[in-house]
Amino acid sequence: MTRRSAHDVGETVAALRAEAERAGAAVVAVVDHAAAARKAGLSMPDTQVVIFGNPQAGTPLMQARPEIAIDLPLRIMVRDDGQPGSLVTWQDPAYVAQRYGLGEDQSAPLNAPARIASALDDR
Repeated sequence: MTRRSAHDVGETVAALRAEAERAGAAVVAVVDHAAAARKAGLSMPDTQVVIFGNPQAGTPLMQARPEIAIDLPLRIMVRDDGQPGSLVTWQDPAYVAQRYGLGEDQSAPLNAPARIASALDDR
């Protein structure tokens, strides 16, 4: 799933972090791929991944399907594609639910990235 943010990568990452925390999730890390590339003497467009989760939401999923732990905590990628603003991307929750055979009642926590990204509309 991908949508455009009107803001650059840094502003969008800051907004996503704030919204994730407001929603009760803990931001575990922000991985700055472009910074890592620069340290290795390489270049790439600004690309960051926000990693966040909520044990109250994720633990029941892992109890039901232990394999889903490889996809948790959840992640949202923000990248510069050379156009104004930035692109915000996350895994399709329906795909993840299908992959692990989760029922509709179990898959609600997988919608968190879309809910958090929708807060960008208000900025």
